[in-house]
Amino acid sequence: MVALIEIEFAPHWVNAALVRTLARPFVTIDGVEHRQSWTDPSTYALEPGSHELAAFIRYRGTNAALGTGRRSVSVQAGQQVSLRARNGWANHMPFELELRRAPGLDE
Repeated sequence: MVALIEIEFAPHWVNAALVRTLARPFVTIDGVEHRQSWTDPSTYALEPGSHELAAFIRYRGTNAALGTGRRSVSVQAGQQVSLRARNGWANHMPFELELRRAPGLDE
């Protein structure tokens, strides 16, 4: 049985217009990179155990990973963990991968 990790990106309101327009969000899970959406969460099926996550952005036309925030997450078989990647108010601040209680409850 697999475990699920759901990740959504939610930029800080101060710089949201800038990063949503000029940058694309990414996440790596155990070193494998996945492009994310600013509007829809993504769900990944993983083996139970500990996983290393990193959230960051890339400005369009560049390869540099900016604002990288990291987190280790342990999941059990059949478990779903939801995370929100949120950056700080300044562009140089790293993303934090916050555990979510449930969609709609922790907006």
